[in-house]
Amino acid sequence: MARMLARVALLFGALLPVVASGQYYDWGRSPQGMRWMQAKLPSGKVVFPDYYSDNAARVARYLDTIRPSISYGFEYAPLKMPVVLHTENFVANGMAMWAPKRIELEMIPDAQPFAEPWLKHLVTHEYRHAVQYGNLYRRFMKGLGYVPGQQAGFVSSVLVPVWFLEGDAVMAETQMSSFGRALQPSFTMEYRALGDAVRSRRNIDRWFCGSYRTNVPDHYHLGYQIAAYADTRYRENIWDKVAWYGARNPYMIFTTSIALKKFYRTDVGTLFAETFDGLNYYWNALPARRNSSRYLSAEPVESYTTYAFPLAIDAQRVLALKTDYDRPTRFVTIDTESGRERAVAYTGSVSTRPAYADGRVWWTEYRRSTLFEQRVNSQLCYMDLDRGKPKAVRGRRHALYPTPTDRGLAWVEYSPDGRFAVTGEAGVQHWEAPAQTELHGLAWDDRTARLYFLATDDSGMWLGRIEPDGTATHLTEGAYITLSDLTARDGRLYFGSIASGYDEVHCYDLATGRQYRLSTSTYGSFSPSADGEGNVLMTTYDAEGYHA
Repeated sequence: MARMLARVALLFGALLPVVASGQYYDWGRSPQGMRWMQAKLPSGKVVFPDYYSDNAARVARYLDTIRPSISYGFEYAPLKMPVVLHTENFVANGMAMWAPKRIELEMIPDAQPFAEPWLKHLVTHEYRHAVQYGNLYRRFMKGLGYVPGQQAGFVSSVLVPVWFLEGDAVMAETQMSSFGRALQPSFTMEYRALGDAVRSRRNIDRWFCGSYRTNVPDHYHLGYQIAAYADTRYRENIWDKVAWYGARNPYMIFTTSIALKKFYRTDVGTLFAETFDGLNYYWNALPARRNSSRYLSAEPVESYTTYAFPLAIDAQRVLALKTDYDRPTRFVTIDTESGRERAVAYTGSVSTRPAYADGRVWWTEYRRSTLFEQRVNSQLCYMDLDRGKPKAVRGRRHALYPTPTDRGLAWVEYSPDGRFAVTGEAGVQHWEAPAQTELHGLAWDDRTARLYFLATDDSGMWLGRIEPDGTATHLTEGAYITLSDLTARDGRLYFGSIASGYDEVHCYDLATGRQYRLSTSTYGSFSPSADGEGNVLMTTYDAEGYHA
């Protein structure tokens, strides 16, 4: 009922007169002084800054490549929409929107990636939305567009639930790109941890609308599971007929419910129940897995809590980032013997993991421009642990993965033209990554006195090393195996890997070239780092959050 009332209000609100303005839906201004260019394609125009032509050509190539197959399951081809490329926003995202109709893409790769180049994933996902809109904006809705203009297209997108729009796009990106997000173990991890609780709670609106009290997976996760189940159950894309019926009879308002009942004798509640009945039956049949790690903190968990990036300060203290539903992100220290915590300092929105050396903590934060919404930097920050006062490093606004070395601080620098480089203070070895190669981690090993990195390109993800002559070598070959959270110590690299089919902590021995798994987890382990005492710190997931 709550979902129905919300859609009624949105539909009638969209039909009411509004004050005219230049942009019906504005995603934010780009910095002044940028010169824009455009390329005309069969799929529409690509609009981009003049310094971004190489990657704009990649986007155009991806659009043309997937155009014949991206509309699979729907009657009509994707709607012809201009694609606008933003190059100075570190918050990775994308949007397909009406009034005016366009696709907007944030081109800086996500700081928490998987083993596929960001542009491939992003273009596939957002272009599927153009297919959905192209099938909704038909018949009655297209005729209506002659009166209010493109706002009629906005009304048509309200005819189907947002969880379907995103879930179907996730399914498309998984089926049609190299390694979509639904293939990641972490994509189902929250539902696996919740188990039968998803079906046992009486109020299913919580799973569709979210909650401010308990952890509920977002509509990308929910929509994918229902869309994938329906695709298998009915052996066709049922949303094609739902879109057809909605575009033909929008005045019925509850078109999704009516179409599901008319064509498939089902409804959203039944699809939800059948989806998670099947998933839980499958998950419960898998062999039981126990956590090989032990918890550090003895603090009671009062709400869904996230510990991230635990780092050894000394033999008795561990530093970690902590977030819960009551307070924002903050640094805490955990006593390894008693499990007691002490809050150190609050932070902003952390973009990449912290590192610690010689009493000082380094990390990066998202910082939005006061004037230009489409300029969101990744600001280099530090804090002296004994003082507990965070500070920003002036001029370092495109920094990622700060890493202390014996020659000073190193970090990954991102340039708005789409190139990554390893740089740092005077004396740090500089290396520029090849074009179309993303860097998603940086670590310094004290024993080999070398910098190591995680990279993603068309071959997948791989581990690399920067040599004294300024070149880089592969430690591993590229593979569609997601790696994350790289750290190093005493001749070993520590990182997360999904090679076992679960998110687990792995180690790479630099002396022998051998890689092996360190952890076993019920749901997943992340963010490893060695403490220098023969232990490996990490976070482990369960239904209450991520634990140190």
